[in-house]
Amino acid sequence: MRFLLRRWKSLPSEQQANGTAGAVVCLTLAFLQLECPPRPAGADTIRLTAAKSAPILLNAQAPAVQPADENLTPEQLSARNLAKKIAMLEKGIAFLKSTPDYTAQFTKRELVNGELLDEQTMAIKLRHEPFSIYLKWLDYDEGREVMYVEGVNDGKMIVHAGGWKARLPAILMQPDSSLALQEARYPVTRAGLLALATTIVGFNSKDLESKNFAHCHQMEDQLVGDRTCHCFVLEYRDRESSKDYRKSVTLIDKEWCVPLYIKNFGWPNEDVPADGDLDEATLIEHYTYSDVKFRSSLSALDFDNTNEDYGFRRQ
Repeated sequence: MRFLLRRWKSLPSEQQANGTAGAVVCLTLAFLQLECPPRPAGADTIRLTAAKSAPILLNAQAPAVQPADENLTPEQLSARNLAKKIAMLEKGIAFLKSTPDYTAQFTKRELVNGELLDEQTMAIKLRHEPFSIYLKWLDYDEGREVMYVEGVNDGKMIVHAGGWKARLPAILMQPDSSLALQEARYPVTRAGLLALATTIVGFNSKDLESKNFAHCHQMEDQLVGDRTCHCFVLEYRDRESSKDYRKSVTLIDKEWCVPLYIKNFGWPNEDVPADGDLDEATLIEHYTYSDVKFRSSLSALDFDNTNEDYGFRRQ
């Protein structure tokens, strides 16, 4: 041990720092089992009470979680926090892949074609294999329904309008067509918790490798409905290091390790007033999943447009 310590002290300071950072990441992954323990075998049903309020978010001045090792540099602490976030989400991905289906309330607000659209809330039913999704709007265009089932209708989704247009017959369209993306940043084939978690891990793994971020803070825990979540705030260095995103706020459920809330912000332009709210003025996308019920035993009828509970009509 004394020999190793002497060898460590003899290394250049840069190599010492790199070694410390690597050790921190390894320890983070090792201890993550305590943060997100795996679900016990036989835990077939998970139920939540309905969310009664919006997420309690987010005091930008809220104190960050104190580091376990105060000797870390700010850069090392940020790297550790981002590695911890990625490892949590990877556990969440494994959990979701072992879970056949779920229902939830899904809320989104997105910047589409340069316009920040109104918030939309919908009920969602989702099955992983084969990928199947049913959405019903609870506001905005109340009553609108969308259904997509992998391998059905030649890869097209079926859409039934809401409001006064509900009397019109349902139509089929490609999920990635310009018509389908008039009010959405992403096609319905990329909807759901698994796609969201996988996308975040993909981006953040590249961030950790390229070190293009300025800070990654773990803040005090926050709530989505009645679910307690870890809170991570990631900020990027500049436009050159991150073309589209300036900042990201992610809430990860402490039990399931799945992302229940994410808000992404872009870079300001000349339209942002100097005394204005930068985050409000640069919002790109905001997604929330609440009242999540895993293993809801959804059947084929839940993804059948002839279901009498749905408003789809044949042409």
